[in-house]
Amino acid sequence: MEIKKFELKFAKVYPDFTKRLVKVSNDLSPQEIKVCMFVKMSFSNTQIQEYLKISKSSLANLRSSIRKKLKLKRNESLTNKILAL
Repeated sequence: MEIKKFELKFAKVYPDFTKRLVKVSNDLSPQEIKVCMFVKMSFSNTQIQEYLKISKSSLANLRSSIRKKLKLKRNESLTNKILAL
């Protein structure tokens, strides 16, 4: 599935997700928002890397940046935070 189709399907299933995400942190990049969308859909890190055509380290950096912007503590789960939105 191409990324645009994914985004359209995602918007139908979770119409308010990006709005809520941006309320929590309005400085997320478009790429970081996409990662959050994939996490919300329970995609694995490997699947996210394949869809976004990025390396393992790039995804790790994106996830780290998202964690900082969402002000998560070390013991808080990024996945749980995103699923709760």
